[in-house]
Amino acid sequence: MERKMKLEHPGILIKGLIFDEHGLSISNAAEMLGVTRTALSHLANGKADLSVDMSLRIEMVFGGTAEYWQRLQAAYNINEARPRIAKLKLKRYKPALKKPLPVKETKSRGHKAKKVA
Repeated sequence: MERKMKLEHPGILIKGLIFDEHGLSISNAAEMLGVTRTALSHLANGKADLSVDMSLRIEMVFGGTAEYWQRLQAAYNINEARPRIAKLKLKRYKPALKKPLPVKETKSRGHKAKKVA
């Protein structure tokens, strides 16, 4: 199923929901997070992915969980990659039918069949 809605980059969401909402500049937020202004600016403008390290810093300073922030990044990445991969025209692997289990051979070797509930 293809998504019709374009997902917002997590950095842009963080900028709007946290920094802008609390009146924090990128420089102020970067200082609080212990990162460079450049690194945070790239994230906040959607030019860099949200790293696990940054997710943990955001969790510690502003709240939410690192897992939540990473799920946003993963969903964004998948949404961005899906159209590129769709163009590859890949086909699902369909394994050949397997031979029936050799019941007689296993019994003759002393193996006992287990009953499945």
